Amino acid sequence: MDPSKDSKDNRRGSSPDVSRRRFIRTAAGAAATAAASASSARAGIARSIFPSTVLGANERIRTGHIGLGGMGKRDLQFVMLRNDMQPIVMCDLLEEHREQGADITEGKFKRPPTTAWFEDVIENKDVDAVVVCTPDHWHAIPAIMACEAGKDVYCEKPLATTIAEGRALVEAVKRNDTVFQMGTMQRSGPYFQEAVGLIRSGHIGDIARVETWAHDARPIAGIGNPPDADPPEGLDWDRYIGWTPKVPYNPNRYLHNFRWFLDYSGGKVTDWGTHLIDIALWAMGEEKKPRAVTAMGGRYIVQDNTTVPDTLEVLWEFDDYVLSFSDRMYNPMPEGRGLHYGILFHGTLGTMRVDRLGYEIFSFRHNGGCERKVVKDAKEMPMNTGHWENFAQCVRSRQQPICNVDVGHNTTTVCHMGTSAYVAGGRLEWDAEHERFRGKDRQAVMAGSSSM
Repeated sequence: MDPSKDSKDNRRGSSPDVSRRRFIRTAAGAAATAAASASSARAGIARSIFPSTVLGANERIRTGHIGLGGMGKRDLQFVMLRNDMQPIVMCDLLEEHREQGADITEGKFKRPPTTAWFEDVIENKDVDAVVVCTPDHWHAIPAIMACEAGKDVYCEKPLATTIAEGRALVEAVKRNDTVFQMGTMQRSGPYFQEAVGLIRSGHIGDIARVETWAHDARPIAGIGNPPDADPPEGLDWDRYIGWTPKVPYNPNRYLHNFRWFLDYSGGKVTDWGTHLIDIALWAMGEEKKPRAVTAMGGRYIVQDNTTVPDTLEVLWEFDDYVLSFSDRMYNPMPEGRGLHYGILFHGTLGTMRVDRLGYEIFSFRHNGGCERKVVKDAKEMPMNTGHWENFAQCVRSRQQPICNVDVGHNTTTVCHMGTSAYVAGGRLEWDAEHERFRGKDRQAVMAGSSSM
């Protein structure tokens, strides 16, 4: 898909077969061309000559929303909770979703216009910040184009669907001085911050092992095997699949379930895993980079038409610790043992478990132990409202948000390493400086990645 096309007729005629490699080579230049409209130029000039405090003192932050499915509507509702932000345009390929977004907004503000074309949001001179909440494979293009158009960006996780796409987005953010926040809102949760502080202070001692997991209670039939069909009325299916393999519409490939197809996501490790691994990396030190990754698993149990593994184990090797992610779709943790997801930090003085309900520290007496702590009354809402507060403050101050693009790219890269190792079928060595795999297995992963 060529993002430099301006007219809707040209957009409808664009090819869905553009490869991700071609996208990476051309995204920045194409986005810059698209952003060169007079309205975008005026917006950029205004931002360059007025101090950032002008927006903070006199205006609401005006948001344009791209993607209004389940999470997209939640993000819209968080914006609506604020008196210093105002949604002014709604975009989704599905008319029902964009009208729902307009309905939500109309409860407080003037009913906003709607569009099926994210380019309309980006070209709107009145939009200050773009909210990207599309399926994963459509994160990078609108986010890059928004940067080039002088907009700030709030983008849901993961940052992109490949490591190279993520790097292109990092460069676009830096080039345009964009305020960018990735939607890993756990970093804005008070109890996650407290837990990370305890880890970093050495409360449970030296840590050489961190576990993360996310399990589902899916039946053997999974989400089923519906036949291919005509897309819902008004849905441009070619637009939806973009440059990914051209396939007929199937209900399981659309809306929430897109994440269970490797054409559109990295599977569970880039879905739930992004939230969990993000906290693990934050606590252990983001300056530390993996040197290798190993993955094993497959589709052993679940019988639906999805393509991600139903059983997966990933191990990342760092210089001084090992991080893991575990996923099984068909059997969650037994009742009474806690949530179906979580993080365990194993230290020399104790072990900490942390999740969205709080954290618990278990003392290990043989090495002298540590103070036992239990916090189980955490709520999810403060994480989300705090994350949006952080973004709004940074839009006004031009400071870096808590989940800025460097944080997002680091976390997403580690997750994509896991999916790449699964596709390659083994252990891969990692060159963190050049963001590429190395060694004899590099060709295997590159061949596997080209089909994702």
